[in-house]
Amino acid sequence: MEFVSTTLAALAEADLVLEVRAPVGRRRAIGALTVLLGLFIVVAFGFGSISGAHSQFTFTPVNTSSGAPWSLGALTVLTRWWNVALGLITVAIGAETWWRRPAGALARFGVGGIIFFFTLLLWAGRQPGPDQTSSINLTSVLIGSSAIAMVLIYGSLSGVLCERSGVVNIAIEGQFIGGALAGAMVDSVTNSFWLAALVGILIGGLIGWLLALLAVRYIADQIIIGVVIVTLLGAMSSYLNIQVLAPYPNLNVGNNPSNVAIPLLYKIPILGPVLFNQNMFFYAAIVLVALVSFGLFRTRWGLRVRSVGEHPKAAESVGINVARVRYTTVILGGAVAGLGGVAFIAVQGQFQPGITSGFGYIALAAMIFGKWKPSGAVVASILFGVSAYLVDALQSYSTPIPTELLQMFPYLITIAVVAGLIGRVRAPASDGVPYKRD
Repeated sequence: MEFVSTTLAALAEADLVLEVRAPVGRRRAIGALTVLLGLFIVVAFGFGSISGAHSQFTFTPVNTSSGAPWSLGALTVLTRWWNVALGLITVAIGAETWWRRPAGALARFGVGGIIFFFTLLLWAGRQPGPDQTSSINLTSVLIGSSAIAMVLIYGSLSGVLCERSGVVNIAIEGQFIGGALAGAMVDSVTNSFWLAALVGILIGGLIGWLLALLAVRYIADQIIIGVVIVTLLGAMSSYLNIQVLAPYPNLNVGNNPSNVAIPLLYKIPILGPVLFNQNMFFYAAIVLVALVSFGLFRTRWGLRVRSVGEHPKAAESVGINVARVRYTTVILGGAVAGLGGVAFIAVQGQFQPGITSGFGYIALAAMIFGKWKPSGAVVASILFGVSAYLVDALQSYSTPIPTELLQMFPYLITIAVVAGLIGRVRAPASDGVPYKRD
């Protein structure tokens, strides 16, 4: 037994030894890009504002049904000098990345991207300026960003589970769609998001089982399977929307779950409404992150999963049933994504075809950005969630940048991450590789 445990640990930790970090030249390129981004902020959004322009932050809670935090007065800042300061901070981040070439260069670039959109928001909402909006509700921005990040966390955790076992899960988008459609219908009929969550888990798990069946038993191409499942669920949801939800609107009411305020903590200004006065899906996402992290890296089950994803033949030689591990892990990953689909409906309300907006693919990029680790995937999901929400928020301002270009940003970052243009990491060695027993 000691030999088996030692072998499993060696196989599972192979990814830590063999991980390909971004080359020195690539990390310096990331630093240089971050410096250029900071200089652009200083010139365009800093000195591009007249000296007397100001931006105003408000901290008005969006949902006070569970109680309001301690109030804060509005904060008025000089747009030019705030943006200059934030731009210089971005320059400093880029310079530090270029000089030290840290392993977290990609995350630093993500922070620079968020600062870019935040300064653009300040610049667009300045007074006097081109827009009539007199203030920016920072609490609203943070709550909206957290809602998107929450959904991405579910999707990225699903990807981590599946790919750590060696199965590529391109079908996350389809699992989102299935969970969202089922969750909307069940909640509309029962007025219970608990039942909706349960059904979403079952639907997601069923889709995960289909993916595992085709990938593990029939050894079909996993990328093609995922694309087909997404296409199938997208077409099915459009058909059911026309044939069922449209004629029977009582099946798509668009309820939202009540927030659960954590005593005293929800009173904290700014962070209280964002972290401690949320719905059950937000808290469930936090719990899932802890469970998946502990399960993968602190339990024998996690050793088996990671060993199968790294070297299935060696794992089988010590008595592990590779097919069974992959089946159970992919089904579990599908269940997590199905729950994420219900969480999406809890935020968005009524179901509409295309409501998931490609978030399943962005979640995959977040997983890669986070190096197939739950903690890294969470950080990437937050970065992507904030940028996606700020892009959406900027559409209500009179910016000279076309909103269509702003909407492209999360997807351009997704392409860049997947292609390894701003950093490259190593996937589990047997990720996407079918396994045949000798």
